[in-house]
Amino acid sequence: MNDLMSLLEVYYHCTGLAELHQLTQIERFACNETYQQAKRLFLDGDLAKPGSILTREENTRAFLAFKQWESENAALVARLRAH
Repeated sequence: MNDLMSLLEVYYHCTGLAELHQLTQIERFACNETYQQAKRLFLDGDLAKPGSILTREENTRAFLAFKQWESENAALVARLRAH
């Protein structure tokens, strides 16, 4: 869970800067990679490991699991976004 929290702190900070158009293209790519790593942690087994290739279905499953987690943890997400 600590890995997830660390990744999400960076990701939410990035999204805030992106909304203000304060990121370079390289920074946007790095933020997307952070998001991909965080989302992957919602999958099981080897799929959760960085570097494995996800199918479209696995990627969708990771996205939906992440969104469900965000919904269930709205107060925590708000705190992370506020930093």
